[in-house]
Amino acid sequence: MRRSKIMKRDVALRIDGLLIGVRESLGYVVTYMETNVSAEEFKKYAQFIGESRGGTVKLSTRLYDEFPDIVPDELKSDPKPK
Repeated sequence: MRRSKIMKRDVALRIDGLLIGVRESLGYVVTYMETNVSAEEFKKYAQFIGESRGGTVKLSTRLYDEFPDIVPDELKSDPKPK
């Protein structure tokens, strides 16, 4: 039986890094499929890839909600002028 643990910031950061890699890999899958299968075949599978990428984004967003300091700089919005 697993003991309940509270996620630590460093664990969340590592998970998010892995998720970024998964999204990158899925992007490569899309590129490969676009150049190696028919448009009709690609259309059959593209939704699954999109759903997979979307799931990783949702998980990252939850991690960012819990640990705002792990949000990558490129995803941060500029502070609003006062």
